[in-house]
Amino acid sequence: MSEIFSTGDQSSGSLEDSNDEVRRKNETAFKYSQLFHTTLCEKLYQELCALAIGEFDIPEGQISPVMWTRLHEIYSEVEMQTRKLPNGAKYSIDSQKYANEAVQIASILSIYTALAHEYDETLEVSLLSKLVVDDVEFRRLYALLLWSEKAISEQQYESGLGDKVRKIESTKSNRINSIMILKRPTFSAGAPKDASLDPDAPGTKEDQTLEQMAYTTFFQLVRCGETTKAANLAIDLGMSAIGAQLQLHSMLRNPLDVPLKVSSQNFGEVKRARRAKYYEMTQRLIEESNGSEDNAYWTLVSALRGNIAPMLKASKNVIEKVWAYANSAVLARLLLAEGAMDQETVATLFNVPLTAKSLLEELRTVSYIFSILINFSLFKEYDGSKEVYILLRVIDDMLNDDIEDLFKFANETVGEYVPDDKNCEVNVLALDIFFHLVAVAYASGFESNDDGNAVIVLGFDDLRVRSGSTSHKRMAAFYSRFLPEDMKIPEIVETMKMVESEKEREIFAESLKQSDINFGRCACTLIEQIRKDDEAKIVSLEAQIDHWNWLLVGGEETALAALEECNRLLRKIMLKKPMDEPVVRQIIRRAIQMELPKTLSQAVVNGTTLLSLIKDGTLYEQEKGSQLAIDKVEHAAYEFYALCSILDVNNFIITIALKLNLMVKYSPITDDELAAMGGGKRLDNVNALDWEASLRVRARAEQTFREDLCKKTAADHNTRLGMVHQHFDTVLPIFRGLVQNIGIRPEFFLSPRTNSDPMRDHRREIQMLRNHFITQFFLTLAEAAAKLNETTRFQEVVTSFNDDFGIDQSLVTTIKGYYAKVNIKLD
Repeated sequence: MSEIFSTGDQSSGSLEDSNDEVRRKNETAFKYSQLFHTTLCEKLYQELCALAIGEFDIPEGQISPVMWTRLHEIYSEVEMQTRKLPNGAKYSIDSQKYANEAVQIASILSIYTALAHEYDETLEVSLLSKLVVDDVEFRRLYALLLWSEKAISEQQYESGLGDKVRKIESTKSNRINSIMILKRPTFSAGAPKDASLDPDAPGTKEDQTLEQMAYTTFFQLVRCGETTKAANLAIDLGMSAIGAQLQLHSMLRNPLDVPLKVSSQNFGEVKRARRAKYYEMTQRLIEESNGSEDNAYWTLVSALRGNIAPMLKASKNVIEKVWAYANSAVLARLLLAEGAMDQETVATLFNVPLTAKSLLEELRTVSYIFSILINFSLFKEYDGSKEVYILLRVIDDMLNDDIEDLFKFANETVGEYVPDDKNCEVNVLALDIFFHLVAVAYASGFESNDDGNAVIVLGFDDLRVRSGSTSHKRMAAFYSRFLPEDMKIPEIVETMKMVESEKEREIFAESLKQSDINFGRCACTLIEQIRKDDEAKIVSLEAQIDHWNWLLVGGEETALAALEECNRLLRKIMLKKPMDEPVVRQIIRRAIQMELPKTLSQAVVNGTTLLSLIKDGTLYEQEKGSQLAIDKVEHAAYEFYALCSILDVNNFIITIALKLNLMVKYSPITDDELAAMGGGKRLDNVNALDWEASLRVRARAEQTFREDLCKKTAADHNTRLGMVHQHFDTVLPIFRGLVQNIGIRPEFFLSPRTNSDPMRDHRREIQMLRNHFITQFFLTLAEAAAKLNETTRFQEVVTSFNDDFGIDQSLVTTIKGYYAKVNIKLD
């Protein structure tokens, strides 16, 4: 049961306490509370998802009580778990308190949202039902009453109320026997000394003790909402006077016993008048009892009459005080609705607030909170006002739809939360309560504000740092819908940066799409930030490649942006000296595995709105069918093909150089990469368009080069020479296409625009690539052509360019000079 009722050793200790034992307990409590938090987050997420898809929708835009009932069950499980936390630890007390608060909040909301539906069937015949359904203020008070009775019942039965009831039931026959003895004292041998023939005699001492215990038990049953059971017990015990009063009280809970309209058939007018007279007479009797409110009988009568002062005095905790107020307020409003008692008389007789808001505000006054701390044993050594304050204020805000105040209170309470920090003063379970309440309010259509947004951001940040949990990444994607518009993309981007696995990335991407979040824009924004970080030299190449994968999982929408970023990464690595060939091949291999070129082609065919990272006046999205969009797609594809061609030509040139003993710099293919590509030999199941074919040829050449060449025969040399001719024949057309490929020509798509020059850096990088690779390829191929006596064929290739090599003129001069050196004549 709720710790609101608990007693015993609950002493607290600070997380910074010098006592090692206390510190250890606090750290243990913190650790296990984090585990509870993780489980709770997942369950709350499932319920909110159900709310988002309309599972809990009912007419008039309300939320089904089923949701609050489920939340009550969820929080109850957590509350049971928090009981196992170490005693004497402040974090244990905090966690228990917040779990208990959550149980009670969900409990009253499930009761409140269900009331109108439960009493709808008797709406046309019952005044009680009409008040519950049509009078929202009465319904709120009635919900407070039923909730407090439910909570008190759970506590009382845990404390042994059931045993007391069974004891009374087992002794009722003894009571009857005792009455019989008292009625015939002169005829019975051994009759008690206090026996009497007077029918109003108090009975034996044993009977009086039993009677007092019965009154106390009846009072507890009344506060538990079991007045009918108390009435039946009283009648069985022969206590018909109090039994009749209990029956009268229980009738007020039965809709059919409180008719909507009076008639001669239901004697409604007489019943209402007599009921009003009963409360007035009972009050007069209480006043004439000469301060006997502490007596069990008068305490019970005060409860039935709705006398607030004795009930508050008898209350030991805040929920019992809520019951005292709610019981009186419900009786007062019901008597007013019946019309048998005027408003002035009701106000004098009950003297309690008649709205839930004013009732709860009175309970939340500073003086009243102080009185709670005095009576509430749990708080003798620990300031528990914060927990009580949370319970009452949240209930007040939720019942009265004061969502703005709820948001404000939530931000005040958890605004200083720091994720996964054991020294943080804000308990993580408090964040769970408020984060979910704010999210439910947003999902229900309530308008957001700065306070609510602050809580959402805190909860979102907490989910984001839960590393290694794919479910939390899915939750973060879902909850991102509640983020403020100006923070949504930045927060999501920061979350994307923290994803640690391919599975997490796919889950997060798919969840964003399901949540109607513009995933493509988020992914492009991420890459844009990464590019800026790259310019500032604060992000590693490995991180850039890893983040590029976000574009790859975006499908057709991000296919163009993915290819553009792929080209940028390739240019970046290929411009380094020496070029990191394995990383280049890793990027291309990844692009091919994800079928990036095919996806882009399909996007064009399907008319998908494409996103581009090229800053040319548009913000990512490209106009469907526009010439600019088509130009971007064509250039990205041409450039990717050209960069792949550079690798192909490079592989063939290294192969030729190794077999002709030409001087060339290269990094040998590692065994790991060779295994990853399936070995050096072409496999039968390899597609005809195997982009690694040239790499396999090179791998075999490197393997041959490592062998002992001195042992080779002339036949081996001739065979090898024939293969070199084949390689030379294969590489020439690839080389020619590379030189002429407009994807790496700076004067076409990369040229300045009429009003800007967004491609300046890109154009510079392409020119540097051409200058380096095409020059080196020219020189090596020229030397190979001379050794192979293929100068004529090579001459034909060279002259086909008409001196348009697309490289700096100084390098053209260098090339021609080298031609002359190897006896290749140029015009």
